[in-house]
Amino acid sequence: MARAMGRRGGRARANRLSPERRRQIASLGGEARQRSVLATRRLFENLLYAAAVRELGGEAREVLRMKTFNGRLPGLYERRS
Repeated sequence: MARAMGRRGGRARANRLSPERRRQIASLGGEARQRSVLATRRLFENLLYAAAVRELGGEAREVLRMKTFNGRLPGLYERRS
């Protein structure tokens, strides 16, 4: 019942819209889908890259000395203005 009513409302709305506006709405939907596909692909590629880095990295090394340098490492942090 709800689906039929929604379909009826959707058709009534489509009849009120101009053909240009319907094309714009369809285009926005297509662009959103394309962005979603690209984001999914990038995420998958990043996870593959992270897995490869983890595999090549080996075991974490143990820190032997801490008294040599006890501050922030240069070049790793953003500078504050």
